[in-house]
Amino acid sequence: MNHTFLYLEGIWIAQGHYFDDTDRALPLEGMTRIMHLEALWINEGEMEIKAADNPIKIYNRYEIAPFREGRHITTWESLNPDLGILQGRFVIVGDTIISTCRSKNGDYAGTEIMLKVSDMHYKNRGVLFKGNDKLSSWSVDLRKT
Repeated sequence: MNHTFLYLEGIWIAQGHYFDDTDRALPLEGMTRIMHLEALWINEGEMEIKAADNPIKIYNRYEIAPFREGRHITTWESLNPDLGILQGRFVIVGDTIISTCRSKNGDYAGTEIMLKVSDMHYKNRGVLFKGNDKLSSWSVDLRKT
């Protein structure tokens, strides 16, 4: 399976829902940009959760070790202002990119999947935990511009 998300540079538009710790669904929209530098891939984006009178903006910047030839696993790191340093892995399993992560201090852990629908469309689902408690989850469609 040839993946286009992460593997090709470009901009992806995100639309879907964010679910808080009480499973309240809130609309989410945003974008993410994939850039390839010589020895580093960057995935940076901005999401906005439409929370009534007070929208919440989330900024992400993942620094990804490029997948090596013939390998289906790589590592990434991200600095999140609220969660601290997150360290994770991307694993390719057929039509799906699976990401797992843990905060450097061990307080947070998460998992998300990017299921390839087509070269221009992925379905993204994920969950973030603080200890044993669900902090948030999301259901998002990513479409390449």
